[in-house]
Amino acid sequence: MAADDRPLVHESYALGERAMQELRGPFTAWLDENVQVDEEVGSAAVVEALTVGAGGLLVVRPGASLTRLTPPDVEALVEQVIPAMVEDTETPEPDEMAEDLQAIWYQLLTFLGETGRWQGSAGDLETCLVLVAGEPPEITEVLAAAAETVEEGEEDEAVLASFPVRAAQAVLAHIGDGIEVPDDAELAGDDVTAILAAFEHRIPITADDEGEPQDLEDVPWLRQVVLTMLDLDLLDGEDETLLAPGPEADGWLDPAPEPREIRRHLVGRFILDDPTTIEGGFSIADAVLPTILASAMTGNPFDDAALNDLVDSASALGPAAGVAVEELRERLSDLAVFGILSESAPWTVARGFWPAIAAAAEEGEEDDPFGDLFGDGEPHWLENVMGQLGVGDDQMQQIRNILGGR
Repeated sequence: MAADDRPLVHESYALGERAMQELRGPFTAWLDENVQVDEEVGSAAVVEALTVGAGGLLVVRPGASLTRLTPPDVEALVEQVIPAMVEDTETPEPDEMAEDLQAIWYQLLTFLGETGRWQGSAGDLETCLVLVAGEPPEITEVLAAAAETVEEGEEDEAVLASFPVRAAQAVLAHIGDGIEVPDDAELAGDDVTAILAAFEHRIPITADDEGEPQDLEDVPWLRQVVLTMLDLDLLDGEDETLLAPGPEADGWLDPAPEPREIRRHLVGRFILDDPTTIEGGFSIADAVLPTILASAMTGNPFDDAALNDLVDSASALGPAAGVAVEELRERLSDLAVFGILSESAPWTVARGFWPAIAAAAEEGEEDDPFGDLFGDGEPHWLENVMGQLGVGDDQMQQIRNILGGR
């Protein structure tokens, strides 16, 4: 930005003082209690820098309100005001100073949200936090870092008792040394019914209305387990008319590294992969669920209000987008019934599942990147749904920011 175009921060200090008048005292006290501020800097200097920045913002965006900032306000702050402040100081470390100033605004936004002083929408707050936080980490990095904190014993306790592992055990118990199967399906209907009858589960799906055995396709979660077992060599289906235990089936429940890795992928893929699109296609759960789980694993679980914001934002773009988000709600509900997620919002996931989720997310990124919402790629539902609805770039960016804020 040219010198004569940028906000004259030093001439706008009075504007900043008025904007910070009611916030200065409470924010200083909140900083002292909640944030470890460098002793050489001190809370007073932080508030002073914030006051200067607020004045500069009000020069660029005269209608802005600190308790109701919009994404365009924060974009102006990050792209114009903070660079001007950095330039005025002539600091030898401009990038570091810019990051420090953005961190100050992040703390202000956090303070406003936590103390009930935020007057804008929850979606705008999340988006503004993302904009001042800078480049977010990759979703796989977030998940992997959380998974590293889980002890093997804690993982084994959760995974060995999990729904997908018990389902896999039921499949292996039923097939024994091997069973004949139709050449056009992984399991015959009679076998599906027998496995369901022997498997203790909360899903009342055993037969159709006439009491006849079901096809495997009629039980998506069981088909998902069977297909994953085939892929992990827990099952051998090379002979199209015979299904037998695979080479990894022996000892796959042992508390050892290799069996543990197999269980991680079985459980992780059961959680992350939407069974309705396991052989192709796309659902919003495929794109959004890793972000929701990462939020839970980092101590910021999605609640109903966050999902409502997502629904409200998508609904404005047409019925197809609203339906897509409702499908996400159904997927969360299914995972709760399976005992993976909490029974209701805020959506949390037991620590023992974290390594499985991290392993499956890394595998998914390598095999078929879906453009996770923390990364550079766009969610497929924006590409496939929003584009068809004729949504403009500004609307798409707003929804992308809301999603990316989690």
